[in-house]
Amino acid sequence: MAHLLIRFTQSPFSSAKSQDGLDFALAATNYGHDVKVLFENQGVLQLVKAASTKGLKNHTKRLASMPFFDIEECYVCKMSAETYDIEHVLANTDLVEELECKWVTSSEKVALIQRVDHVVTF
Repeated sequence: MAHLLIRFTQSPFSSAKSQDGLDFALAATNYGHDVKVLFENQGVLQLVKAASTKGLKNHTKRLASMPFFDIEECYVCKMSAETYDIEHVLANTDLVEELECKWVTSSEKVALIQRVDHVVTF
């Protein structure tokens, strides 16, 4: 069983990478991998609840399903949230609370990356 860190670095609406990353994370748990998730750069915007877009799956609801797939370690880059000035918004978002996200600094991100076998960036 490999320990994977999935880095979400893209906005949920800029491309399909965020959907692909979530699909990859959920599928990896089906193969018995231990998956951790890190939201950083524009990826922190995925944690802001958004209304459904016609024709697309609701990304926020899909993210909320991660604990059902045994993805229980979620991290949010504190500096990225500050960059997008959404730290206060995320602190009061149900999704961050549901996922029990932990805030990490740059040095904690490095330590997190060193603890896993593979890092996959979307």
